[in-house]
Amino acid sequence: MFDWDDDRDYRRTLGIRDKQILYRNAKGKCQNPACGKKLDFDEMQVGHKTAWSKRGSTTLANSVCLCYRCNKLQGTDSWATFMKKQGVKDQKTMVKESLQALSVGQLKLLAKKYHIKVSGEIEEGGWFGSPRRIAPSKSKYVSKLSKVLTPQQLRSVPKEAPKTVKKRRKTKSRDSWSLW
Repeated sequence: MFDWDDDRDYRRTLGIRDKQILYRNAKGKCQNPACGKKLDFDEMQVGHKTAWSKRGSTTLANSVCLCYRCNKLQGTDSWATFMKKQGVKDQKTMVKESLQALSVGQLKLLAKKYHIKVSGEIEEGGWFGSPRRIAPSKSKYVSKLSKVLTPQQLRSVPKEAPKTVKKRRKTKSRDSWSLW
């Protein structure tokens, strides 16, 4: 039944102090956004974001404050799967979808505004075997920005600046036969 050589913590529930912290952090409500029921401390159930039976740890970071109904509904599903089944999108998914809808220029402006460095690729074998730098792709911008930005920060997306076309200066052509 148990593999005793495993370093796993076999506690399935939090201690009283951790439960109090969890309850306080949840402000006495079920943390399922689709529910939000007000709870008394003795009604609170401690749910796991990653189920204990699926090697999830019993820590505050892996715990959520739930009402009885939501704890039973979650079962052994991960928190992300449970949210998806209820039609609740997590913040990271919402941010990624919003970023995908933007142009590369807008993504560049966001990266600059929030001081996020996005680097491109270096390709070998350019002219005369020298390395060549390639600009970052849209997916690179989306990936980097989605790790840092919140939905609130995306509400004020900068408009893309109009592209300016550099005009070539006209140079006087020199006649090879004339001397100045």
